[in-house]
Formats: sequence, C-alpha cells, structure tokens
Amino acid sequence: MRKPILLSAALACVSASLPSPAAAADETYRPTFATCAAYFFLAARGSAATRYDQLYSAGEFALNQAVREQGRPAAEARMGSDSTLMMDEIDQDWRLVDRLEKKYGGSCDALLRDAHFEAP
Repeated sequence: MRKPILLSAALACVSASLPSPAAAADETYRPTFATCAAYFFLAARGSAATRYDQLYSAGEFALNQAVREQGRPAAEARMGSDSTLMMDEIDQDWRLVDRLEKKYGGSCDALLRDAHFEAP
C-alpha cells in the first residue's frame, strides 16, 4: 500500500530536521548565561573566601547578560530553576560543590570569556 504523498512529504521534512546520531554526539554542552549565573553564585557560596569575589562577580555578569537576552523575569526564573537542579546534584551539601565545578566550570568559564568578562 502506498502512503499518501502528503504524509510522505511531512515525514521527510520531520526526519530531515532531526540531527543525525553522529551530529548529536559531536555537540558540545553550551550552558546559557542564566545557567552559568546559577553555577557561579552557588560556587561562590561553597568556595573559600579567596575565590568568593571572583565567582560572585562572574555570577553577576552572567545574570546581567541573561537579563539582556531574555528579560529579567525569564532570566531569574531560569537561574532559579537551574539553581534548584544544581542543589539536587550536590545533594544539598556544600561540601560537594566540586561536582558543579566539574560539570559547569569549564563551559561557563568559556561562555564568559567569549562575552569578554574580566574578573576583578
């Protein structure tokens, strides 16, 4: 039995818009500014005093960039939900904040570097 032409065309369009498995494997995780704001603020709270100012400043910069891109309500909502997820990732235990650094640190540092953030 032949498929109707319209259905075949629709299926072709949908499958063409999906990434191939190989392409999906090549994609690099790229967090948003709101996600990085959540990471930097949480990392600041869980870090030694010597790193606090640098991490907190990075959080402020990331949040301001997110506000510019998305508007304040959306940026703050995303940062809040990501912060909640991150707290779950460290089991609500600040001694495990290194888990966040391993997952988000490099990509968030790169995002801010690309946005020309200068640490204090």
